[in-house]
Order: sequence, then C-alpha cells, then structure tokens
Amino acid sequence: MTLPEITNDNSKIVLFADDTNMIITNTNPLNFEKSVNKIIQDICEWFNTNLLSLNVDKTHFIHFVTKNSSSIDFNIINGNKKIANVYNTKFLGLTLDNTLS
Repeated sequence: MTLPEITNDNSKIVLFADDTNMIITNTNPLNFEKSVNKIIQDICEWFNTNLLSLNVDKTHFIHFVTKNSSSIDFNIINGNKKIANVYNTKFLGLTLDNTLS
C-alpha cells in the first residue's frame, strides 16, 4: 500500500520531495480532531513499516478559519507528544496563514 492510499474520503496526502502534507476537511470539530489523530496514527504505522520516521519536531498543523471565527484548541497528538497548532505555514513554497489572507 502506498502512503496516499491510507487516507479516507475527508483527507488527501500531498507528497513533494521529502515533505508530506495532509489536507483534512470536516465541518464537525470533534470528528475533525478524531480524524486527524487517526490519520497521523496510520501514517506513523506506514512510516514504521517502511523503515521511515516522522520528525515530530518539524510536524505541525494549521486550522483554517474564516476571518469572523476563532481557532479551536485541538488536541492533536503523535504518541505522547502534542503536535503544535500554528497560524502560518509554508506549503509548496507559499506562506499561508490560517485565514488564507
């Protein structure tokens, strides 16, 4: 099984060189958090099976919101380490913020 095949209908994995990005959509915050944690667990299992590792220090997530709403504090974890929520990130050379402004 290839890495992109482990996703579900609400997610997509984007691979570029040595970067792996997940795009996950869900309108329900509770289901979103569960979905993200499940996919991270599946990715880590895939990495371990293929003798790779996830660099947790470089791993973070961004929650996109509308300008009139606030970000939710999600508990996204890998093993026993919480994954940081950031408000801007680089994606394929572009800097994106959480409101896409």
